[in-house]
Amino acid sequence: MRVPRAALEQLLAKYAQMLAMRIAHASGEEEGGQVRRRMAELAARFPGALREMDELELAEIRRRIEVVEGVLYEHREVEAWMEAMALFHAMARGALSAKRWLRGRKTIDAAVERAFAEGVPWLPFPEDARAWTGHLARLAAPPRGRVTDLVFARVAESLGTTEAAARRLVFGVSRRERQGNGTLR
Repeated sequence: MRVPRAALEQLLAKYAQMLAMRIAHASGEEEGGQVRRRMAELAARFPGALREMDELELAEIRRRIEVVEGVLYEHREVEAWMEAMALFHAMARGALSAKRWLRGRKTIDAAVERAFAEGVPWLPFPEDARAWTGHLARLAAPPRGRVTDLVFARVAESLGTTEAAARRLVFGVSRRERQGNGTLR
């Protein structure tokens, strides 16, 4: 498994920010306007992070910080979830950026693909958006109308696994699965 150092540093920053926000919330020291701004910034940089922040226990957030630090500073092995999470964030950022660029277009032809390719450098997260060149038609009409389903399909393909396995790597066991197993926290 190979995850670029910059992606690992971003994961570390994400979990550190999530931990700080959760601690501030628990202590009652957060300010309403600042909280909304920080949450919006976190969600833009790391799609899915707000779900993680809601669902992960503080101990798990701390564990993830420790494990990512171990990879960055102690040369430990990258864990599968790190690769999946980094891919998910990049694919989701790119998909959301490309979807906004499409502005509701449902018909994608060669001219639209060319215009997108030419406009990528000016989009938010251009490298992530570039990954959607050649996939705009699927993005314009994603499976079940959900961009996330398409993102997980691409993550699974990149990892050589199933969509269900990719989802578990990114978000852990789903709430539905925990309820079905009687293990909902």
